[in-house]
Amino acid sequence: MELVLRTAVFALWLSLTGLTTLCTAEEEVLMNTKLETSDLRWTIYPSDDPEWEEVSGLDDEGLGVRTFQLCPGDSSVSHWLRTRLIPRRGASQVYVELRFTMMECSSLPAQPHAQPHRACKETFNLYYYQADSDEATATHPAWMENPYTKVDTVAADYLLRRGGERRSNVKTLRLSGLSQRGFYLAFQAQGACMALLSVRVFFKKCPAMTRAFTAFPETLPHSLVQQATGSCVANAAPAPTGATGPQGQGQGQGQGQGQAPSMFCGEDGQWVGAPTTSCACQPGYEPQDGDLHCREF
Repeated sequence: MELVLRTAVFALWLSLTGLTTLCTAEEEVLMNTKLETSDLRWTIYPSDDPEWEEVSGLDDEGLGVRTFQLCPGDSSVSHWLRTRLIPRRGASQVYVELRFTMMECSSLPAQPHAQPHRACKETFNLYYYQADSDEATATHPAWMENPYTKVDTVAADYLLRRGGERRSNVKTLRLSGLSQRGFYLAFQAQGACMALLSVRVFFKKCPAMTRAFTAFPETLPHSLVQQATGSCVANAAPAPTGATGPQGQGQGQGQGQGQAPSMFCGEDGQWVGAPTTSCACQPGYEPQDGDLHCREF
């Protein structure tokens, strides 16, 4: 819900400012279980009677992956599964892509003497816990919300039925406000019969880009929009307002004659709008490759 709301706010901001997005966002992956070939070594709770089971399986493309499955007989017990520490690499917001299957409750055998509040469920919860070191143990942090921070309750769009089509669900959730060295993800299910097929954790960043004779560095957004400062390409200089020639040739000699150009990097990892000020080819140079380079006459 938060991701949908922030996306709508960002789209509204773009429409009000008249800006458009440029370039495709780059994704940097922090963890991808589909690439793991050995045991994931995640922590299961309760440990004395673990129900989460790590198995080798096949994904939708028929490739071998490490998966976790859960189908407890007692739906009154809360079952937790926690990843190892995931370094955030400077990102303050990350995305978690979950691929999973969920059994339809009506297709499961009824549990004898089951209480109404202990019934089968078709959802699970995602939590995270931040840490500056790999401090988690079998008992720390306590297996409960606060100290863990809840991200969302995840519901399946497609449910499996016995003898029916096998179809997986893909959900992407957003974690924001990250500030410590790393974080753990934790999955909590109670009464659900499901399989966690893959988990991919990544963040988005604006790629390095050259536009209007200005080079902008790769930028990692830390808010709805992140301002980035660029620099003029070789043989170009900031153009004073209204002093740009017909072919992008600046009338000034030094970079001190104009303000350093800047641009906005959106939280979705895409550059938006145009540079606040423009660079132009210095006298004796002309544009090359559109507005990417300046070459000598």
